[in-house]
Amino acid sequence: MKKLTLLLLLIPILSFGQEIKGKKIFSIKAAVGEWQSSVGEYLKLKTIYAPYEKGVFDGIVSGKVLPVGGDFPLYYLEDGNTFADLDLDMVLITDENEKIYCKATGVFNYVTETFESIKFQTHWRFRTSSEKYKFLNDVMGIGFGYVLPPDSEYNFQHDIYDVSLDE
Repeated sequence: MKKLTLLLLLIPILSFGQEIKGKKIFSIKAAVGEWQSSVGEYLKLKTIYAPYEKGVFDGIVSGKVLPVGGDFPLYYLEDGNTFADLDLDMVLITDENEKIYCKATGVFNYVTETFESIKFQTHWRFRTSSEKYKFLNDVMGIGFGYVLPPDSEYNFQHDIYDVSLDE
C-alpha cells in the first residue's frame, strides 16, 4: 500500500512536472511625495493616497518614473503590524522617450513602527504603444518589493520578473 501511495504521488511530478523560469525585466526605485492619510474607509479598511514624486528604473530598458500616479492601498492595523492591499499606478518613460504604463496589485505587510517588511509582493501588468516594447502588453510580471534605507532618495524598490513555465 505504501508503494502504491508513493507511486501515485510521484506520477504527477514525473509526467507533468514543469519548471518555473523567470527573467528580471525591471528594477524600479520610486519616491513617494506628500501622502494623504485616511482618504476613506471601506469594509473597516482604511485608505490613503501616496503619489509618486520621482523614480528611476533599469532592466530591459532604463529611464525615469514620471511624477504621476501613485499607490491607493487599503490597509488595516493589527498587533503592531500594518496589512496593506496595494493598488499601484505608475508611468515609466524610457531613455528613448517611450512610455510604459504600469499597473500593480499586491500585498505589503510591515511592522508599523519600524516599517520592517514582513511580506512585499506584487503582480504587474504593462501597457505601451511602443513597437519596440509592445511585448510587455502580454507580460504578467511578479514583483518583490523592498523598503529602501532612510538615507536613500527613494522609498521603495520593485524587482519585477516575467515568469513562465518551461514545458
